[in-house]
Amino acid sequence: MKYVHSLWSKPATTNNFDNNYDVKYITKNFYTYLLSLLLVKRLGYSMELYCDELTFEYYNKLPYDKFNIVDFDSDGISSKFWIWGKIKTHLMMNEPYIHIDGDVLLFKDVIGNKFDNTYSVIVQSVEDDKTIPNSFNDLYRNGYKPFENIYINYGKYDYVAYNCGVVGFNDIKFKNEYANNVKNVLYYLSNNSDFDHNRQKYNGMFLIAEQSLLYYMTKEKNIKVFEIIPYELIKNNNYSFDYWYSDLPKQIGYCHLLGYSKYKLSNFNKIKLIIKNNFPEYYSIVTDFEKKYNVNLN
Repeated sequence: MKYVHSLWSKPATTNNFDNNYDVKYITKNFYTYLLSLLLVKRLGYSMELYCDELTFEYYNKLPYDKFNIVDFDSDGISSKFWIWGKIKTHLMMNEPYIHIDGDVLLFKDVIGNKFDNTYSVIVQSVEDDKTIPNSFNDLYRNGYKPFENIYINYGKYDYVAYNCGVVGFNDIKFKNEYANNVKNVLYYLSNNSDFDHNRQKYNGMFLIAEQSLLYYMTKEKNIKVFEIIPYELIKNNNYSFDYWYSDLPKQIGYCHLLGYSKYKLSNFNKIKLIIKNNFPEYYSIVTDFEKKYNVNLN
């Protein structure tokens, strides 16, 4: 099975959300991407990176099996939507694969051969309406338009989304339909001035475009999905998949450093220590990178 990372640098190098977004986010993401990559390779899998030229300039010393340079900028999608880098990567795939976010760490082989041909899709886990900013019904009540031409019976099912920290496809035809739907939503949001462009609504919309569309489409089409972490395990636990602050990730060997948790100085130090102790032959990549780019993690 092909494992992939993706990274579009433009969202991290433009002030889309706040004044702290600049090139330092490329340097700060470096640490989780490197550890995520090394853990996958330790499990015996190959891994490729789909990225733009600026990301390649910063990350070309990482031991990926292949770098794929991608033009993320020519499709009319706003760089406010970092998720577009991931969706375009989906659209480029023509064989079964698993995409792992750069802040997901597989300390154990939680996938193995479980994602076989009996499943069309793999995801991290299901999410309920407590962990997604809005629901489709909320969008309709507020008069938002992007989903009008995607005919799904919203509100029919128990949950509202899949967390796509890990997401992969055996069914390439379904993957293309899903990814093109997400692309169409992001294009609409990027190019229609009647949408209120603010951070909260942008975040909610693109999360719904990626995560809720996948959930509803698999349900409507009776697509079989493998959930790495069954909902029964997470419903009564702290939802955070931060490996160092929650018992559940330690138990299952799966860490998703959600949001800004990956930028905590304490987590940077722990990640660096794991690389130094468990992958000493690669630690010089870290020290050389910090020296070359004068990295400040504070």
